[in-house]
Amino acid sequence: MLKGLLLIIIILIAAIPGSAGATRWHEYEEGILASSATKKPAIIDFYADWCGPCVAMEQGTYPDPRVISEMSDFIAIKVDTQKRIDIETKYGVAYYPTVVFLDPQGKEIGRHIGYLGPEEMVEEIKQWRGKSPKETPGFEALYLLFLIFIPKIAGFIKRTF
Repeated sequence: MLKGLLLIIIILIAAIPGSAGATRWHEYEEGILASSATKKPAIIDFYADWCGPCVAMEQGTYPDPRVISEMSDFIAIKVDTQKRIDIETKYGVAYYPTVVFLDPQGKEIGRHIGYLGPEEMVEEIKQWRGKSPKETPGFEALYLLFLIFIPKIAGFIKRTF
C-alpha cells in the first residue's frame, strides 16, 4: 500500500514542471522511477562542480528555451559524480560532462561525451528521441530470420546426412 502511494506521488511530482521556463531535475533514483512510471525516456547529466564545461552547460545550455522545450518529453536526471561514484561506475562514465539517454525501461539508447551548446544539445535530443536501446539494434529482424531459416536449414541437414 505504502509502495503504491509512493509511486503515485513520484508520478505526480514528475508531471509537475519545476517552474515556468525551467527543466525539472531529479535525483537518480527518483528520476529512474519517474521515467518508468510515466513511460518517458530519461536524460542523465553526469557532471562535476570543478568541471568548466559542466558549469558552462549548467549556465548556458540547460536554461536555453530551445533546450527546455526539447527536454520536456524526457525525465531530466542530474548525477554529481563526486557524490555518486556508484552511478558513474554503473554507466562507465570517465569524462565530464557526459549526457546519457535512456529509454523508459532504463536501457541506454545513446550518449554524448563533452560540452554541448544549446544548438548541439537540441540536435542530440532529437537524434535519440524515440530510439531503441543501443544493445539491440536489429535484434527483432535477426530473430525473425532465425525463426524462418533454422527449420529450413535443419531439414536440409537432415536430408543431406
